[in-house]
Amino acid sequence: MGIENLPLPIQKERSVSCHQTRSEIMRPIVRLILWMLSLAILASIPPLQVSALAVQSQRDLFIDQQTAPLTDMAQAAVVAENPPAPTALSHFADGVEALDLDDLDGAVRSFKMAIQMEPNNLEFRYYLAVTYVRMSRYEEALRIFRQLIEISPENYFKAYFDIAGVYSRQEQYEEALKVLNGAEKQRPENARVYLEKGYVYKNLGDYDLAIKSFTLARELDPKETQLSYFMVGAVELERESFEEAETLFKKAIEVAPDTPLAESARQTLPAVENAAWVRKPWYLTTAFNWGYDDNVPRDPLEELTGRPAGLPSNAGDQFETFLLRGGYKVLNQKEMEAGIGYSLFSIGYRDWTDNNVTSHNPHVYFQGDFNPVFFRFQYDFSYFYAGGKKQDINPPLYLTFANNSEARMRMHSFTPTISILEPYDLRTDINFGYQIKEYLDGITKDASRYAADITQSYKLPGTEVYPRIGYRYAYEHSGDDPSTYRYHEVFAGISTPIYWGVRGDVAFSYMRTAYPDFSPSKERLDQSYTLNVSISRTFFDRLYCVFMYLHLKNDSDYLVDGQDVYTFRKNMYIVSITYTF
Repeated sequence: MGIENLPLPIQKERSVSCHQTRSEIMRPIVRLILWMLSLAILASIPPLQVSALAVQSQRDLFIDQQTAPLTDMAQAAVVAENPPAPTALSHFADGVEALDLDDLDGAVRSFKMAIQMEPNNLEFRYYLAVTYVRMSRYEEALRIFRQLIEISPENYFKAYFDIAGVYSRQEQYEEALKVLNGAEKQRPENARVYLEKGYVYKNLGDYDLAIKSFTLARELDPKETQLSYFMVGAVELERESFEEAETLFKKAIEVAPDTPLAESARQTLPAVENAAWVRKPWYLTTAFNWGYDDNVPRDPLEELTGRPAGLPSNAGDQFETFLLRGGYKVLNQKEMEAGIGYSLFSIGYRDWTDNNVTSHNPHVYFQGDFNPVFFRFQYDFSYFYAGGKKQDINPPLYLTFANNSEARMRMHSFTPTISILEPYDLRTDINFGYQIKEYLDGITKDASRYAADITQSYKLPGTEVYPRIGYRYAYEHSGDDPSTYRYHEVFAGISTPIYWGVRGDVAFSYMRTAYPDFSPSKERLDQSYTLNVSISRTFFDRLYCVFMYLHLKNDSDYLVDGQDVYTFRKNMYIVSITYTF
């Protein structure tokens, strides 16, 4: 887990963002200077001459009261016609205000006008460079920062940090380090130099030097103690030294419990615990579902292994499913992981027990996290049993776990997966699949299936709402010609928080399936529409509960004895509970 996942208010280099603090300080100072200049101008005006007539008649006083507003209005009109000429300082103040309001173009115009009037004012140039950084005009910003260091290295030592920040934004960490090394030669006792070097070393993955730099900053300036503890803890978390990370975050809290940084440390402690849990060498998950299907498929095994919805029974029934999945990680690193495992799956119907299916699935996998690309490859060997015998009139448990079942099929599955995390919170998931189906009933011919799909998802800015859209293609070639098919599917959905930690998800898909050899004279063409609505919530960090509703409509153009038996509708209601150990 990287430091970018922490609730840390100082994740980015402070050198680039420090102009915000300077803006907050400079703006009132500039306004105060302008106010003092105004007072000085007013003070230069001769005082009003008081008339020797101390007491006026009531009539004269009334006239003065009525004519005074007119005089003020006339004076205001004169001022409006002849406003005071803007100064370099007023242009600078306008630029600072525009920068705070994120009006970057306006800030550039104001700073340039201030520089034109006072070309030797280096602070005007500095703020122009800071604005260029905000606009990603890095070359122009770097040129100004370098000029400031050359002209006044003592007064603009801070420009070293701004240059390093620009290079870090561009992920040119080696260049940033060269700049900070130059700053270290100028001021070897400056604590901030080593804080900035610590950030760069962390980004380079040189954790030992990052810890050394943060520690040296604390030794040079005790005021940086809390920040140093926090950053060393973050580095330890990133290199997955979880106990050390927890200790250092607690130290950061103890230094000053009421600071925003202490609050960030408190929020990070659960992330440390969760990261340690994820990195444990074993995994185990179990799930139990109860559902109702108002149109049970005649052969659920085919749908479980990827085929589109088959011939319906036109009868409803309750069902239960059970899944147990566990394994051991033989390779357990942050960037790479490999393991072996086993899954047990079973589905049982209350009345249609002949449709019960149980499978045993040993698997091996390898996955790599090559940010921003995640890759996983998994191989599964599945052995399926089908059929069952009803144990009671209304048994509480419908699962028979292959009791009174027959071996039906063994299957080899190869599944490569690629996920790409893109800029602007975009994510692309690409899945491939290849299956070899070997039937053991002595009737059904063997088959092979190829599939691929792509999903593009996006996080709406400032929300936890994730819309998505995708496409899927599959082709299965069977020794039984009528069972050969290919389909194209498009789908879209959206996931959003609702309330009290509950998330909602709505998805819709359209599938067009062709059976080219369904009969000697005619192919079969189906069109399926699926609506899926679910709500879910996580309890105790490990217990995941879902309620799902599914509606499917299948339209077919194939008639049997004048009847379209492959056109049907179905509704499913499912309650699911999953616990991860």
